[in-house]
Amino acid sequence: MKKTDYIKQLKSLIIKEQDYVYYKCGIKYYKNIHPNYFYKRNPDTTFKTKTYNELLSVLNKIYLSFKLSDYYFNKVINEYPKSIYLEDSKEKIKLLKKLYKSYENIVLEENKIVNNEIFMKEMGLKIM
Repeated sequence: MKKTDYIKQLKSLIIKEQDYVYYKCGIKYYKNIHPNYFYKRNPDTTFKTKTYNELLSVLNKIYLSFKLSDYYFNKVINEYPKSIYLEDSKEKIKLLKKLYKSYENIVLEENKIVNNEIFMKEMGLKIM
C-alpha cells in the first residue's frame, strides 16, 4: 500500500469518527462542572472551602467548561444528525442549562466566600 493511500484511509476514518471526537470533548468539559472543585479535602477527610482567589479560578474554569461542553455537544447535534451520540448530546445540553442556573446565583465577595449550607441547597446536594 502506498503511503498516500494509507493517509487517505486514515483521514477518512478520522472524518467518520469526528462525531465521537466532538462528543468526547463535550464529556471532558462537562465533567469539569462539579461543586467538589470549591473545596479542599483535609487530611482528616473533612472539607474546607478554598480561598477567594482559588474560588475565582475555579468559577472561571467551570464557566469555560460550560461554554466548551455546550459548543461540542452542539457540534454533534448540528453537524451529525445521524450520530449515535445525538440523543445523549441533546440530554447533556438540557442538563447544562439546569446546572448553569445553579451556578449563576453564586456571588463571590472577598469577605463572604460561600455559605456551605446555602450552596449545598442551591446545588441540590445532600450531606451524607
